[in-house]
Amino acid sequence: MQASSNAELAQVHPPPVGRWPGRAGAWLEIVARKLAIALITIWTASVVVFLAVEVLPQDPARVALGLESTPAQREAFREAYGLNDSPLERYGRWAGAIVTGDFGTSIISGRPISNELWPRLGYTAVLAGSAVAISVIVGIPLAIRAAKRPGGPFDAAANLASVTVSAVPEFVVGLVLVYVFASGLGWLPVLSSGVARGDWIGLVLPAMTLGLMAVSYVFRFARVGVIEATAAPFVRAAMLRGLSPRRITWRHVLPVAGAAVVNVIALNAIYLIGGVIVVENLFAYPGLGTLLLTGVNSHDLPVIEAVAVVTAALLVTINLVADSVVLLLDPRLRGRATR
Repeated sequence: MQASSNAELAQVHPPPVGRWPGRAGAWLEIVARKLAIALITIWTASVVVFLAVEVLPQDPARVALGLESTPAQREAFREAYGLNDSPLERYGRWAGAIVTGDFGTSIISGRPISNELWPRLGYTAVLAGSAVAISVIVGIPLAIRAAKRPGGPFDAAANLASVTVSAVPEFVVGLVLVYVFASGLGWLPVLSSGVARGDWIGLVLPAMTLGLMAVSYVFRFARVGVIEATAAPFVRAAMLRGLSPRRITWRHVLPVAGAAVVNVIALNAIYLIGGVIVVENLFAYPGLGTLLLTGVNSHDLPVIEAVAVVTAALLVTINLVADSVVLLLDPRLRGRATR
């Protein structure tokens, strides 16, 4: 009888077999769709970059050989680099090489672009990662403190400071930091070119510049997320049960506000990729920003194309990773996306 009743109970209330695999499958399905969209976006960006460079009235042969070159020399250069082929053939050859990690050869130096691109990408990633870390370490505690009493003196002062900082251009913040820490106190070097030789002290000023600019965004988004999470019924129930404020913050509020925090970190990373061009050139930091400016100043079109495509791929990748993490943190989004 006991075995029979157990079997009946199992039929009425079957065990939740496949519950987590089902959730994992839904997550993987959504991520796969987003990955396909990301690949299409990167391909579209490569087409736009190629066409934008294609319509420039600049002759690569004249740029590489100089104004004193003869028409015969320029024609030989175009033939050697395949510039006389149709745009479709050149795009196919260029895009196919990029897939394998080959970004071609600089028409100015004659060296493979990949040899300089990948190290500079690493330096830019270190700079952007350091700036994001500064913005999170400073911004989230400020947001938690301000969200305890919305509209209070600390909240008003922090909001005013964040808006003020976000309104100031990056190069102004960088110059102020140079004046204080390099010229005034003499603690840090003015230029960051020594980073390429392993002198990582040159990372501090550009990372502080970008980090301070990003703190305001982290603070504002995280503040809203914490306030909304604090107003949730289960958080109020935890307060009524007498849990400590620290435990409520770390165990209940921050996990719920995590989606907003991840989104703002991704937005900051995207913002930093754009701001890094200004900051790197301000401090002579050996990253993608200085490589792009060098390519623009010397009219080195293959270098410009390579940096533009890598930057676009980096932005799309950041978006994809952020969306995937947010889906893991908030199951409600998975439910909406699968409907």
